[in-house]
Amino acid sequence: MRDRGAGPHARRRAGDAGGRRGIGADLTKVVIGHSGDTTDLDYLMRVADKGSLLGMDRFGLDVLLPFEQRVDTVAELVRRGYTDRVVLAHDASCFIDWFDAEAKVQAVPKWNFRHISEDVLPALRERGVTEADIDMMLVANPRRYFE
Repeated sequence: MRDRGAGPHARRRAGDAGGRRGIGADLTKVVIGHSGDTTDLDYLMRVADKGSLLGMDRFGLDVLLPFEQRVDTVAELVRRGYTDRVVLAHDASCFIDWFDAEAKVQAVPKWNFRHISEDVLPALRERGVTEADIDMMLVANPRRYFE
């Protein structure tokens, strides 16, 4: 799997955060958003190993990274034991004033509020992700984050 996102600045900041240098943030209360824009498992595991949650949060934006690669990355993180470090989301919105509604449907037809339940979860299940894993990513991990 190759890196298709997470530029050098994000990589440097994640590396700094892991040692709690600088401001001393509690990394268990940090979600690294848009982590799903990369397939670089080594990078994602380094970030997760330092305490942060991986926000796999742009499902439906296949123009940035194809659906199959996003799902494969999450399934592989689960297989490698990182289920407790992953949260899932679609990053869709009710209103966007910079994207004409018809153009949005044409460019990113799966960028909607049903995509995770209708497409992502079945694809994860096909790859061996269990209901317990899904519950952890959608319920337990967000709950722990907000407690």
